[in-house]
Amino acid sequence: MATAFHVYVINNLGDYTNLTAHCRSKETDLGTRVLEFGAAFDWDFDLGHGAEYWCDMSWAVSHGDFQVFSEPRDAERCGDQKCYWRIDRDGLYLYIKSDDDYKLQFTWP
Repeated sequence: MATAFHVYVINNLGDYTNLTAHCRSKETDLGTRVLEFGAAFDWDFDLGHGAEYWCDMSWAVSHGDFQVFSEPRDAERCGDQKCYWRIDRDGLYLYIKSDDDYKLQFTWP
């Protein structure tokens, strides 16, 4: 039986700095959203089929395409069937349940 999972991409760039995010999997285009500070782009899906999701993100001075979910990499380390990505000016931080903290995973290219 498949397990429901939820991903959150949260703009933490600071006041008055919008984040543009276009997220997708190989099968599904989740669309593009412009996130104000503190807002989230989130979606859910079922595990069990090697799920992978990417987000092409940009803000005033940076742009990059990042794999925000890979089932073999993230299903366990995110915890509680949820992955929280905090998007900061120096990069993308993932909440790691075992550390009970956000850890830098990707820097902006």
